[in-house]
Amino acid sequence: MNREPRTTARTTARAATPHPTSDVLVVGAGPTGLLLAGDLAEAGLDVTLLERRAPGISNLTRSLVVHARTLEQFDARGLAEEVIDTGHPVTSLQLFADVAIDPTELPTRFPFILVTPQFEVERVLEERARKAGVTFAYGHELTGVDQDADGITATVRTEDGGTAGHRASYLVG
Repeated sequence: MNREPRTTARTTARAATPHPTSDVLVVGAGPTGLLLAGDLAEAGLDVTLLERRAPGISNLTRSLVVHARTLEQFDARGLAEEVIDTGHPVTSLQLFADVAIDPTELPTRFPFILVTPQFEVERVLEERARKAGVTFAYGHELTGVDQDADGITATVRTEDGGTAGHRASYLVG
């Protein structure tokens, strides 16, 4: 089906504005966004990662542990040992009076719970993503998305209060 381009004022204005172009725009530089961005870049895609925080600003710690299955996923990417080096393996955990966790019986190479701050995991994942070629846009808060037949245009507020546009085939948030 041959689609004629729309000629509305909105489309015309958007087309006149230059946008960086990526295959995939990933929104959010937490562990999930960083892992996905690195995976996509390692697969050969051009990836831009938007993060509203300024560079070097910690996401603090929303999580204090990494579980065996997550370590297995990191291991498949060659990252497990580096993440393990950031924390302390725990082989038993007592919660409340009657709840005990014993990960030593799990059928895994990582029969423990790793206590490590989230910012350490993010640091390892960001290094990997950078090495894979991900472009980082820190200080960019997503404020809008417009989709057309060829992809998306994301509107962001920059840390100086201005706006910018990013063009990509796909957006993941």
